[in-house]
Amino acid sequence: MSHSLERTPSSLDDEKLPVEPTSLEPTFVGKRSWYRSPLCQVNIGHAGLWNSMNSLGAGGGQEPWLANAANSIVFGLMVLTCLLGSSITSVTGYRWALCLGALGYAPYAGGLVLNLNTGATWLVYLGSITCGLSAGLFWSVEGAIALGYPDPSQRGIFLALWLAWRNAGQILGGSINLGLNAKGNKIGSISQVTYYVFIALQCVAPLVALFLVNPSRVQRKDRTPVRMERHVGFVTEMKEMWSLMCRREVLWLLPISLYAQWTSPYINSYLSLYFTVRARALGSLIIAILGVISNFLLGAFLDNTRFSKKARARGAYLIIMFTLGGVWIWATVIQLRFIENRPRLDWTDGARFSEAFGVYVLFYITYFTLQNALYWLIAQTARAPHELIRLSSFLRGAESAGSACGYALTASKNLPLTVPLGIDFGLWAVATTTAWMTVKEIGVPLGKNEEQGTVEKE
Repeated sequence: MSHSLERTPSSLDDEKLPVEPTSLEPTFVGKRSWYRSPLCQVNIGHAGLWNSMNSLGAGGGQEPWLANAANSIVFGLMVLTCLLGSSITSVTGYRWALCLGALGYAPYAGGLVLNLNTGATWLVYLGSITCGLSAGLFWSVEGAIALGYPDPSQRGIFLALWLAWRNAGQILGGSINLGLNAKGNKIGSISQVTYYVFIALQCVAPLVALFLVNPSRVQRKDRTPVRMERHVGFVTEMKEMWSLMCRREVLWLLPISLYAQWTSPYINSYLSLYFTVRARALGSLIIAILGVISNFLLGAFLDNTRFSKKARARGAYLIIMFTLGGVWIWATVIQLRFIENRPRLDWTDGARFSEAFGVYVLFYITYFTLQNALYWLIAQTARAPHELIRLSSFLRGAESAGSACGYALTASKNLPLTVPLGIDFGLWAVATTTAWMTVKEIGVPLGKNEEQGTVEKE
């Protein structure tokens, strides 16, 4: 824990990292296959529909309490499976880990349908368990794929592509939601047909995962190998994972990793309680589209070598976090107005709707960009390529813990939303301060300090 970022590799460029003993050939021979390219493999590894259902508020249900309680179980279990992600993957390989990780989503969506039809909650909670046990592994592996399969100089754009795939399901789902619920000028539940589409696509996901190739078979354009596999055994991998989690630069990122997912349960409850069905459907579609656009802009900036790595890390971080601070001030003003009179806002309500709806939209734009920026930032702390799966597991485990806490806070019908809002605002202040301790050292080379104005160029 005594190491600082100046004294360890601050970039994952292969030529700057220690080369470890490996059985991999340094390059592949023969014609390059598009199927094994990073672009194709990232596309295979990241399609999903969790966001599309979650962004409807309450998982599309009439009220948020059941969905929030169920999600607290999902993410509580995901803390464990995320942190075990690198150890499990070292045994199963990336392909089967991704396939196993995709198996648990459909039962959860099925539970929401059963609850909508009969009021029964048992399948919701059973689905929460299956989803929590599998999704943590899926999260760990998909994060590692986004970080490790592409060339390091293209990591920002590929992270944006990752979010685009996550939001592609949301764009599809949001379009379906809006089409099926456009006449739903009322508070209530999303159309059942919407759920059936989600369930069908979630059932296909494990089969799609089988088309993933393991890192040793990925073919980058420059023919450099992907050295992410390191089969050291389950117990050894757990020990090395613990060692990584104890590094100073990683620990400074723990509060912001918790914060990155902690806050979405509040804003989803806000959407569910105060907006009509068709407004919620519109919101899920808008934030998906704007999230993709904003993250491609962020990715282009993070990959732009005309700026130093130090400038890119600090610039992206400060803009995102200060924008989020503005969102929380705005949300506090709006939320205080809703304490006594709970509105039913629809897009026909003019300025009153736009003011309240704008909080939700701006929150999710910054929420999505923060997630991708955080992956780019934490990747800079890696000291060898095989640590990418560990860093992804750590980050997603912390995010899952944040989600579990956030959903637990919003699962009580008697707790006013001003309470989770206040906690979210306070956590933003803590996360912004602590993460800066790592961010300020990214791109600063050994033996140089910031006062000298010397930065590391890629």
